[in-house]
Amino acid sequence: MSNSKMALVLIVALGLGFLGGFLGGQLTGGSSDTGDLNERVDAVSDRLNGIETQLNQMPDDFSSYASVDEVNALRNSLQDLEEGTSGATGTGVSEEELSNLENGLSQLETRVSELSQGADAGGGSNLKVGYVNATEAFTVFTDAVSEERESAQAKDEELRSLREQAIQGEITESEYRQQADILQAEKLKAQLEIDLAMVEKMRSAPGFESVAGQLENLSSQVQPIMEELNSTLENMKQGSAAPEEVSNTLSQINSQYQQLDDLLTRLIESKIFQIANVRANEAGYDLVLRQENVVLYGNQNSVENLTEMTMTALQEELSA
Repeated sequence: MSNSKMALVLIVALGLGFLGGFLGGQLTGGSSDTGDLNERVDAVSDRLNGIETQLNQMPDDFSSYASVDEVNALRNSLQDLEEGTSGATGTGVSEEELSNLENGLSQLETRVSELSQGADAGGGSNLKVGYVNATEAFTVFTDAVSEERESAQAKDEELRSLREQAIQGEITESEYRQQADILQAEKLKAQLEIDLAMVEKMRSAPGFESVAGQLENLSSQVQPIMEELNSTLENMKQGSAAPEEVSNTLSQINSQYQQLDDLLTRLIESKIFQIANVRANEAGYDLVLRQENVVLYGNQNSVENLTEMTMTALQEELSA
């Protein structure tokens, strides 16, 4: 329950408890106006019960519509009234004190009504929340190296075609294995070229100056791996490399590639979130979440998808 709603509930509870003692004092008093005052007390009690019912029907997340200081002030007024009448005897509580209580209740009723209308209209919160789909935003970078990606996909097609030839008996298993090893190595080279091209794209973009050192480090690590892979490929095509040696070398290169690719992926994701944070802050958002594994459901009327905005900003920085 929000702090504001809790404060309002406490006020109502205080008022209801006070009325019990108040009514008891009136019943034992000697005032000639006891009947009239008791009727007014009953009316106030009904009003407090109505407020309590209204509060219970409202959501708990409407704190932005209420001023905690405001409701605390009203609570203190009710407490002062209770303290001023707790020791009263004989004539009970005065006309003036009852009028003060009624006026306080009118204020409370007005504020609760405003809260109810605000909760219905605005979902109970002025918090501006958005989310970003990092996987979708990542496509800005993969699209920037589309030619290199097409080369890697072509190697996949060649491998599938080669496997079909072996199944159909058009080539021997030995021939298949030899050619498949070469294609696997060429595919690995194409994947390295994707990462290298992506790194170079970012290095040449002014918007990535903040990660220039990390990009330089990645580029320097890819180059020697690429050189070793080119040398291995040449030996494979010439038939001068032992199969076991080739297998071990390619396994090591693939492991190095996976590590570098993971580093590049994390670097790109950090850039995505950096851009999202900057643009969301400019747009006045209070909270931005990552959609994957974080946002299970988002009401589109109150939680906005900032992915497109983030992708546009990334494209601007890459093409600058």
